[in-house]
Amino acid sequence: MEIIPQVQDALTFIHSLNVAPIEDKLQASRARYEKLIPLAGEEEAVFSVEDKTIGFTDRNVNIRIYRPDNKKVLPAVVYFHGGGFFKGSLATHDRPLRQLTNLSGVVVISVDYRLAPEYPFPHGQNDCIDTTEWIIHHAAELGIDHHRIAVAGDSAGGTLAMAVAAKLKNILCQILIYPLTDCSFAAPSWSTFAEGPIVTLKSANEFWKYYTAGKMNTIPLYDNDLSGVPDTFIISAEYDPLRDDAVLYAEKLRQAHVEVKEMIYPKMIHGFMQMGGVIEEGREVMAEIAAYVRGKLRF
Repeated sequence: MEIIPQVQDALTFIHSLNVAPIEDKLQASRARYEKLIPLAGEEEAVFSVEDKTIGFTDRNVNIRIYRPDNKKVLPAVVYFHGGGFFKGSLATHDRPLRQLTNLSGVVVISVDYRLAPEYPFPHGQNDCIDTTEWIIHHAAELGIDHHRIAVAGDSAGGTLAMAVAAKLKNILCQILIYPLTDCSFAAPSWSTFAEGPIVTLKSANEFWKYYTAGKMNTIPLYDNDLSGVPDTFIISAEYDPLRDDAVLYAEKLRQAHVEVKEMIYPKMIHGFMQMGGVIEEGREVMAEIAAYVRGKLRF
């Protein structure tokens, strides 16, 4: 494994983070994840950013709406952040999503779904599905075209995007950035990169235990019948234990005659999309996603 200088700079920054005052392991991990925000680079100005709370009968879900301009009706990408299902927030992905908004020219809506272990499966997934459905039904008031909506997410957020795209049949495409697609953790890349960097086999088992409330292998991440899945852009990193799972999922989609665009970034690590302030490929992948979105949403 060749760690190139930019990746090493990012890893050095991550390893320098100090959350020692926080004794609780779970809360320390969450705090450390929030401290990664500067790796994304400077905060870009966006035409408008609006925080909104959606009230459901049994809970509220917060969203953040990024608009690139004042056009009355635009396509939209509904985005679900990563963080192993137990960490991450609107703040952790704010800078990358500002970049995506400006590059794509579409509305981007970030969903602040509930986190495990306080809210294990299916709470977070239900938040993502219900919020996306709410967005579709309220598209006119949000200034978006309900016929041109995509879903996207990174890591755990990619897994949640898969669930949303499978449930709601009017999603035009899904963009999955190093998603978890197989909870067996048995693919070769899980052995090759068992010690990371970033995600380890041990940490993956821990966050999956949080998410499943200890029922480790009881949650299917996708249906066996993938014929109804929308066009897919799946992105993975060479030095990522999740790599082979993404590759396998892409192949299964092709076998189901789903149109798939696949990119594996050489010498990249899990999370590089959020490191565009340090790693050039982090900026490049945002441009690739933006171009895909513009093409698929016919914009």
